[in-house]
Amino acid sequence: MKKKNLLFCLAVAVIAESCTKDLPNSGNVINIVASITPQSRTPQLGSDGSGSFSNGDQMSLFISNTDNDKVVLDYEYGSGFITWSSIGFEENFSTVTIAACYPKQDNIQNGDFEFNVLSVSYQDLLLASQQTVNIGTNETVHLAFNHAMHKLDLSFTLGNGYTDKDISSLSLGMSAKYICVVDGIKGKIKKVKDEIGQYHSNGATASFYLVPQSTSGVVMNISIDGENRSISLDELLRQLGQPQEEIIGGKCTSLSLKVNRNGITVEGGSIGGWENQVTANGEVVIG
Repeated sequence: MKKKNLLFCLAVAVIAESCTKDLPNSGNVINIVASITPQSRTPQLGSDGSGSFSNGDQMSLFISNTDNDKVVLDYEYGSGFITWSSIGFEENFSTVTIAACYPKQDNIQNGDFEFNVLSVSYQDLLLASQQTVNIGTNETVHLAFNHAMHKLDLSFTLGNGYTDKDISSLSLGMSAKYICVVDGIKGKIKKVKDEIGQYHSNGATASFYLVPQSTSGVVMNISIDGENRSISLDELLRQLGQPQEEIIGGKCTSLSLKVNRNGITVEGGSIGGWENQVTANGEVVIG
């Protein structure tokens, strides 16, 4: 998939106006271009993390002024228009701030919304940070979307004491925080809630999206052939030689684990941006 900039025509849901076939006065239209950064995952994703949005992708746009007045708009790529006059800030303000998120959020209160990574259908939340824009400008508004979550990729192989067919019985249960509150006006995570949720996977690979949090609070419970072991992400990374107190949005941690009868070895791993990871090789035993 080629990396490219995309012009978004915005369908204003809150105003509940039907799209017309006639283009409004071009000097009054807000032209938004969304650049797809390599660390941002979109519905059509290339191997390096770049990609493009498709017709019909629905997003939320957050616009505010210096009096803290807020407008939240739903828009859909490929149809409709937003005009400066429809926002209603023109008379008393010279600038507004604009931020955005993908996918579209439905339960927004005063510009904030909760994101529950265990209950949503699309877990890879993208945020475009707040930027200041002159009201009435003909210049394009550029929105750069980035990951809000941290991605954890795990792969398992079997060592001494197991046969290849045993991998199908491997199960992973992981305890971690899973809800964050997003300030949509700023396009940033506001806080992470303390509730602990349960992530699950079976088989040789697992991939999870995690809200930013302490690595000591991410606890993995690995079960195979009736045997169970527990280890925190904090301990895994320290033994690997890349200690991290916190996992950060927009980053990815990858770990390769070998399961033996007498323990689990970390054969290698990496921590970094999704498209540019720094590999750390090593082997540690988890008893």
